[in-house]
Amino acid sequence: MNVARYSLVMPLLVSFIEVHDGIKFFEYLKSLGCQISEEVHSVLPDSSEYGLYTCIKDNDIKALFALHYIDHHYAALLELEDNASDREVVEALLRAKDKGVWIAPVEYVLFVPLDYTVIKNIASYVDEMQDKVSQYLEYYEKSESPWKNMLKDFTPALIAFSKEEKQRKDNNTIIAPHHTQ
Repeated sequence: MNVARYSLVMPLLVSFIEVHDGIKFFEYLKSLGCQISEEVHSVLPDSSEYGLYTCIKDNDIKALFALHYIDHHYAALLELEDNASDREVVEALLRAKDKGVWIAPVEYVLFVPLDYTVIKNIASYVDEMQDKVSQYLEYYEKSESPWKNMLKDFTPALIAFSKEEKQRKDNNTIIAPHHTQ
């Protein structure tokens, strides 16, 4: 009897969760013992932002999250006059945190669990719309930005990044009999 080695290949699950308060969501993950690491960050042309985050626990990446959101910087830019100078824009952005730091996703948060034990914890997260940001979310939703619903375009990149992380950590193999005739 010959013995063949087969790698266990767990399928990648891409899911989503409704999150209204990004700060509370990250605090929730931290309360579960996770460290959150920002891997990618970009300010988009419509002043919304995109971030790719890893959830790390016990020195192992447990999940990846992709967020498309607006935050206190978006609010600061909306409060400027249309003809604001570069200096006024920079000053407004630097002062933005003085009015309170917040993150409000404008789409469902995409996530890829690399450890399936975290799915239940992530899926059980619930929060409510933040009163202080509702006017900015409403403004964003009414805008004609081509960047709305952009996460669907980034899903292949999220999957590719997840596969690389999964391959890095998957060293599990099983030994199964291989019958020859």
